[in-house]
Parts: sequence; C-alpha cells; structure tokens
Amino acid sequence: MRLKDKVAIVTGGGGGIGRGICFCLAREGAHVVVSDIRQDLADEVARKVREAGGKVLAVKTNVRMARECQTLMDTTLKEMGQIDILVCSAGVNGLDLQIDSPGLIENISEENWDLVVDVNLKGIFLCNRAIAPYFKRQKRGKIINISSTAGRAAIDWIPHYSATKAGIIVLTQAVALQLAPFNVNVNTVCPGMVWTPLWESGGTALSHTYPQFKDMSPQDIFGALVQEMIPLKRPPTPEDIGNTVVFLASAEADQITGQALNVDGGAVFS
Repeated sequence: MRLKDKVAIVTGGGGGIGRGICFCLAREGAHVVVSDIRQDLADEVARKVREAGGKVLAVKTNVRMARECQTLMDTTLKEMGQIDILVCSAGVNGLDLQIDSPGLIENISEENWDLVVDVNLKGIFLCNRAIAPYFKRQKRGKIINISSTAGRAAIDWIPHYSATKAGIIVLTQAVALQLAPFNVNVNTVCPGMVWTPLWESGGTALSHTYPQFKDMSPQDIFGALVQEMIPLKRPPTPEDIGNTVVFLASAEADQITGQALNVDGGAVFS
C-alpha cells in the first residue's frame, strides 16, 4: 500500500501497458483515473479496479486535443479532490497494415507521421502542460511518461515511432528541470518487448517487411525475437512496467528525477 489514497491519472489506461499500470497502482492503494480514447476500454478497466475494492473513475480523452487533456485534469480534481500522480501511457505505432513494408520511410504517409507524433509526443506534452501549474501550486507531484527502448536505439521498421519515443525522453528531462524547484519528480519508463495489441500489429508489419518472418504469426515472431534479443529470455509484462511506475510514483523514488529507466530484460543498455 505504498500509494494509499493517492490519486493517479493513467492515459492510455484502457489497454496494453496502461491497463497493467492501472492495476498495479490500484493494488498499492491508489485511486485510479483510467483515461482512454475508447470509453468502453476505460470502463472495463475501471470495473475490474472497482471490483477489487478500489476507487476509480473512467474518463474518455483524446490526448491529441489540448482541451480534452485539460478537461481530464479538471474532472479528476472535481471528482477525486486531488491529483498526486500522472502517468502518460497513451501511444500508437502508426503502421498501415493495408500496405506491404509499412515501416519503410517511403511508405509512411504524412497522415500516419502526424498521428504518431500527435499521440505519442504531443499528447505527453499536452498532459504535462496541463498538470504542471497544479503540481507547482501544491509543491509536490509525480509524473511518469512512458517511452520505449525504441527511443534509446532506433528500430528500423518503426522510424516514426522511434523518433517520438526519443523525444519523450528529452522532453521528460526538460520538464524535470523546470519542476524540480517545486518538489515534482518527472521520469520516463522505457518498456522493451511487451506483448500488447500494439505489438501484435507490429508483428504483422514485420511479416510483411522481412523475408525471414514471412508467413509467421505475430506471436511466433515475438517469441523468436525474445530469444534472440533479450538476455533474460523472457519478455516484460504490462505488470512489470506497472511495478516500475509504482516505484517511481512512491516516496521511495523521491530522489529520482529526469531519468529514463529501461524495463526490457537487458535488451538495451544505456
């Protein structure tokens, strides 16, 4: 119960890594605000948290829109009375599976580029911007932005995704410097290969791009890459990411700010 009675917002909380983060925060005693562009997914996660005895709120949010990010903060304050933790986990990979080799630079449309930048990077900027004045006033708070090991070392089949994830790391460092005088910690978690719906579509893209993966299922591609790329020979789970978020959101991490922590089984050293 390291986060007992703390209020935590999780964007992208309706699925994948965000879902795991919500469950881990709730298990540690936090009241969770599940934010997602899909209300049905947010409601489902909220239902499970509520059944486990937690206080929870589901809020539909498009993080590409400044007014919706601000509404998320305002609604949380109105319904929950406070905000202690902001976790920015909403993300997309922007791969158009209707075409072959969708990650090749010449095949990435301007529309898909803008989508990935808007959700992955601009969305974190807008949410960090919306919460900053409140955290400054209360002189405390924890922000955890979810990046990726793709932001540490470029992945050739998702260049637009890699670019946004690298941007998150540097944005986090800058915001950490700005908010440090106000006793606010700002950090990044960089997940490695986590099996989520997002990675499932990525596996499909790999099968359309590289001959060695042709006719392989996304699950089989994922398993092969785990054995090839991860020293621990097992992939992290959404709950592994959630446990790391819990640590960074707790008092145990009060001396940690501006850092990017890889959770990837040793795949990337930095």
